Amino acid sequence: MGFPQIKSQECFPRNLEKLALGIWNFFSSSIYSIKQNIQPMKYLLSFLLFLSFNAQAQVDTLKWINKNAQVLSSDARTDQSDLSFLKKDLKGKNIVGLGEASHGTHEFYVYKGRIISYLIKNCGFSVIAFEVPDSIMLRINSFVQHGQGNLNEAMQGLGLYSTEEIRDLFLNLRDYNKNKKSDKQVRLTGFDSKDYWVDPISRDRFMAENVTKMVRAKDDKIILWAHNVHILKDTTAKFMSMGGYLRKDFDDRYFALALDTYEGSVNVLDQDRKFESHNFQTNEHTLSGLMSKAKASRFYLKFDEKTNPSRANISLITNIYSNWQNLKPLPIRPGRDFDAVLFIKNTKPSIELKQ
Repeated sequence: MGFPQIKSQECFPRNLEKLALGIWNFFSSSIYSIKQNIQPMKYLLSFLLFLSFNAQAQVDTLKWINKNAQVLSSDARTDQSDLSFLKKDLKGKNIVGLGEASHGTHEFYVYKGRIISYLIKNCGFSVIAFEVPDSIMLRINSFVQHGQGNLNEAMQGLGLYSTEEIRDLFLNLRDYNKNKKSDKQVRLTGFDSKDYWVDPISRDRFMAENVTKMVRAKDDKIILWAHNVHILKDTTAKFMSMGGYLRKDFDDRYFALALDTYEGSVNVLDQDRKFESHNFQTNEHTLSGLMSKAKASRFYLKFDEKTNPSRANISLITNIYSNWQNLKPLPIRPGRDFDAVLFIKNTKPSIELKQ
């Protein structure tokens, strides 16, 4: 009599189920013929238990996501009622980091623009600082605060940020500032420098120092616009990120919000620093892959709830750099590295600004 054949279990994801069944059926025939060697069976049982535990953990996390996700509307920019939860979540926060899984995603830019508008009008934020040299942002700020200069020309040095979506943001900020006194206007600035780029390890520390000076100089409430790798509070990386330094300096007054996606197309820079589009799909065995299976395709999820089943675990989210390369998901601890995530399942490239 041979070993029994395993039937599928609902708790296994389909691909893991097939793998487990294949391994079990292979071992069941070979192990039976070698009765004296029981060690492979022990390894197999341990492996199957691991698969079962991991699959159940994914089921539990997906249930938690569906229960706690704040469903977002489409790209509508006039109605901000779907963002009302931010007022509660950001109470007592002086710095909000708005991350992004890439520098070339249309939906990221649109939603960040909507969030910025909401935070200015409802939460008292007045400074927006970009992952851009301040020398470039000075010209753009002159337009936003005083209507001076040509906006398209001022945006030429923004690289992947030279897009129609971000131009729309600057135009909206200009409209907001028109009838405001100077001390009530929104201000733009940059916390990066080309001098930092030669030393990537020290760059995040320098950027954090610049942000700290901004906050302490005027006690302004500030919004940071940067890649997720700079915004995260840094419990998994070998070298500390900007967000890690800010967490040390400002503790829970700093709120880190990741923007994430699962699949679609994205703009990056080619060797001549020109826009080029690439298709992508993140590995399904990631947190991004799991969120792609949620009932809603666009949602906000606060990570630091005590009920979050994956809060202490290392998870992976989508990570796309400015130049195209093989995807290397970003390791994070949800609730520790990021306070929340804004997830959009399918995204398209940003729209390059035509001069």
